[in-house]
Amino acid sequence: MKKILVAPSTDPCAIKDLTKYVQELEAAGADLIHCDIMDGKFVEKRTFDYMILAFLRKSTKLFLDVHLMVQNPVNVAKSYVRYGADRIIIHYESFPDKIQLVGALQTIKKLGVPVGVAINPKTPVKVLDTILKYVDLVLVMSVEPGKSGQQFIKDSLVKIAYLNKKRAEDELKFLIEVDGGINSINAPIVSVSGADIIVSGSAIFNAEDRAAVIREMHGNAL
Repeated sequence: MKKILVAPSTDPCAIKDLTKYVQELEAAGADLIHCDIMDGKFVEKRTFDYMILAFLRKSTKLFLDVHLMVQNPVNVAKSYVRYGADRIIIHYESFPDKIQLVGALQTIKKLGVPVGVAINPKTPVKVLDTILKYVDLVLVMSVEPGKSGQQFIKDSLVKIAYLNKKRAEDELKFLIEVDGGINSINAPIVSVSGADIIVSGSAIFNAEDRAAVIREMHGNAL
């Protein structure tokens, strides 16, 4: 039985409570922390920057998965790595063409961390066919980025299954991460479809017993 990794996201926690929240998540059994970085331009919402990330790095030993929902990710990636990012994820939609995307992935990789690419719900998964060899992770957005508490988009399961099949056929090693609307009820089907990591925001943040929810998500992995 595959153990799926559970990555609680920093959103929707208020910035002033982030350090305490991350420490609680580590004690509750989270496998890693998914840091949602939004610049107010790529998406309307704005969250925190690399200076806040530095405080999180000092407060936890957990792996910090930094998801850059920003217009110019290459311009800021170095600062996030310097202040504690263990992996950088950038968006396919942040670039005008694949040549620039691949260049950005290679530039970030040279910073010494794994690199991932994320795709929004409306982006066809097959656009990544020629990109997969350059990445360590693919993040499938199962809600529209920028707002927590949305419902899981079921069509995302097709994308996950496609990536899982493509990974096997091409003998690639990238991980599959899924973000948005995931809870202990739909976690099993996400896992069965091929996901390695599930990101969960509201389902964990709003839970009375966060440790129990994380255990349920681990237990529901098939």
